[in-house]
Amino acid sequence: MGDDASPEGDAGTADCGANNMYPQTKFVELAVTPGTKLTPGQSDAIPGDAGVPQTPGWDFHQGGLCRDGSPAGFYVHYSPSNSDKLYIYLEGGGACDSATFCSHNPGNLASVFSGGAATQGQTIIGSLTFTTAGQVPYTPTPASGATPAYSPGIFDFTNTANPFKDWNAVYVPYCTGDVHFGTKDDVDIPSDGVLADEPHQHFVGGLNLKSYIARIVPTFPNMSQVMLTGASAGGFGAGLNYGMVQDSFGLKIPVVVIDDSGLPFSATYLPACLQKTWRDLWGFDASLPSDCAECNLPDGSGLTNVVYYWLHKYPKAKIGVVTTMQDEVIRLFFSQGENSCASNNATALTLSQALCGGYTCDKYTAGITDLVSTYSCTGRLAAYQIGGTNTAYMNPSFHQHIFRNEFYQAITNDGGITMANWASDFLAGKLEIVGP
Repeated sequence: MGDDASPEGDAGTADCGANNMYPQTKFVELAVTPGTKLTPGQSDAIPGDAGVPQTPGWDFHQGGLCRDGSPAGFYVHYSPSNSDKLYIYLEGGGACDSATFCSHNPGNLASVFSGGAATQGQTIIGSLTFTTAGQVPYTPTPASGATPAYSPGIFDFTNTANPFKDWNAVYVPYCTGDVHFGTKDDVDIPSDGVLADEPHQHFVGGLNLKSYIARIVPTFPNMSQVMLTGASAGGFGAGLNYGMVQDSFGLKIPVVVIDDSGLPFSATYLPACLQKTWRDLWGFDASLPSDCAECNLPDGSGLTNVVYYWLHKYPKAKIGVVTTMQDEVIRLFFSQGENSCASNNATALTLSQALCGGYTCDKYTAGITDLVSTYSCTGRLAAYQIGGTNTAYMNPSFHQHIFRNEFYQAITNDGGITMANWASDFLAGKLEIVGP
């Protein structure tokens, strides 16, 4: 796609279609009511029978519910240098919209995909097994024998190449199965013919996040910059919750988004029937802006039209997206929309995804191309696209990147810029579309 850059404040070209879609000049307020300020150094007990240990440098605060009814919560890292910058990371981990898909989605804080930062959730196979080590913030791993040290991307506060090295940080685990945006409580997931039903699910990730933001905002009141970010389900959640977070901090504090592997495809590539399923099952309409008419179209689509709404409401809004060109995990989830949502059986769909079948690699690549071509003219989109032909990273279908060591590698096909440098430029207002 080449390497293009837009300076900060560039409103894009005058004939940019995205700037003219669904025009609107008045908007509802989405801010949460501020709650109690957090106290550095004070932590709640981490719930769960696994005895999850506290992560050094992070405080845990309990709040909200996981989908199995157990307690949820979030972690906070305070910058030792008293930085006036903050990022909020939303964890990924699949989604719970059928019995088989729910079986590969953590339902509590003790459950986490196997493999750690290096491989967890990287592939479909890497998303099949859990450990009870708990969802905790990623930390650097020192070298041990023949095993080299490992740096967990944006979570490595010791790495001088990390543009977030000195920032305050919030880590939000994922245990609600609803991409951090749900509002539906006590929902029954029926059997899909392979596994039994999943009764009494709590799809309240959106409500949880609002309660966390109510405490985070008064704790970090005078930030010069806030980044809302996440990977996979957390990437979708970052894009969907952007307005709530921006309004809660106030327009004088700019909030930007980096969305890793959870891209807002149009209905051509994210079928309307699947959008309707998620909207109804997880209660998305209660989280979407009430005055966003384009967010709720008659066929059930419109979820990702919230991007147009954000562009109109927030003239300085900026988003960066990170993706491989054939992401196999997201293709699996989107494959539920194939053939008018004929199947939501994760096992059968996984088999059809083999060798780029089902929701094809070409279709996913076309979805990325459509997204970039639609929004690049706004001057408010940055993209890091990974094609998989770089000899240092020949993985065009791998999933999630910003919390892995590859964050510090130049893994576009031409190897022109590291993801860390791309992110640093993005934060400084230089929006680059690089790769694949």
